[in-house]
Amino acid sequence: MDHATCTPSQPGVTIALPESYLTILSYTPTRGGSGTLSEEPLEGTGRSPIMLPMMRPVFTAVVVLLLASLSACSGRDGGTVLRLGHDQPDGHPYDLAVERFAAGVREATGGELAITVFPAAQLGDSPEQIEGLHLGTLDMALVAFSHASQFCSELGLFGVPFLFQSEQHFAAVFDGEVGAALNATCRERYDTRLLSTFTSGYRMLFNGLRPLEQADDLTGLKIRVMGGEADALTWQVFGAIPVPMPYSEVYSALQAGVIDGAENEPASILSNKFYEAARYVAPTRHLVLPMGLFISETSFDRLTESQRAAILREARAAAVWQRDFMRRRNAEALAEMQASFGVELTGLDAAELRTRGLRIQDQVAAELGLTGLLGRVRAAAR
Repeated sequence: MDHATCTPSQPGVTIALPESYLTILSYTPTRGGSGTLSEEPLEGTGRSPIMLPMMRPVFTAVVVLLLASLSACSGRDGGTVLRLGHDQPDGHPYDLAVERFAAGVREATGGELAITVFPAAQLGDSPEQIEGLHLGTLDMALVAFSHASQFCSELGLFGVPFLFQSEQHFAAVFDGEVGAALNATCRERYDTRLLSTFTSGYRMLFNGLRPLEQADDLTGLKIRVMGGEADALTWQVFGAIPVPMPYSEVYSALQAGVIDGAENEPASILSNKFYEAARYVAPTRHLVLPMGLFISETSFDRLTESQRAAILREARAAAVWQRDFMRRRNAEALAEMQASFGVELTGLDAAELRTRGLRIQDQVAAELGLTGLLGRVRAAAR
């Protein structure tokens, strides 16, 4: 690659490819869920320019590779710009929280450190973003523990159902010794830091096939699952058929009948409009999904001492704010879907699943060799 620039005052990034390619690619990111990759002819080639929509997943790999050298880049004014990706739409509570984090960092550093947020999987689905952290092609990402467990198996324990007894229990785990130990493990295994942990709030099951009134109604339902150790096992034990699938494919899979349902927190069901294809919501409250705010160790090491301190401080503050906001937003989202979009809240109660869920905790902990960690998590509730 002959040349690449990353300047905050510019509307986009221009990448000049080797002359044999006869083109210049210009990528302009947007906040609305996509960007544009424009191809312009080099002078004298006679080629006509083409405009290519930068939509996932076709061009994601191309852009990640072409922009690899732009990670933790410097702006024209000498400041540093970090790129942060996540997979939820613009305006989702996760998105609002990382934007709040970015604003806090900018203010704390007097504008010397800026963080640009890329929502809606613009930089790839979560597994691709995690890989980008390790390769140094992405600076930061907000990623579910279930996805991040591919590089840190300890994180896979937190996909088991009914693990947290309360919001206070969640905070005690991740803001205390367990959270510090997980960060140390991520740094050692994958050169990636766990800065803080956001929450999904309590997740629920939604499907488009039938209302669920009792646990036996789950039998035979095809439920989308993430890639963590506990995800498929949970739904197998609950009687459903787990179907691993990238998050970006869930809506179309529901429409096509490839899956019957999935599980998520109400705020995400609403913002992704999953209710359009799956209007039956069961208040299972089976899982509180930890969302890790990660930074590449390479990117972190390039920062000044004061910038690192700002990152750590603002990451913790953003997590505290997000947990409270997520609780309120989930309640509002569930009420809005019932009142405005015909969502039917069905009668299946979490108590019917809890006994099975406790067995899953012990089984997954034993398989991962994490019985001691499970004991520490349980003890934090006291």
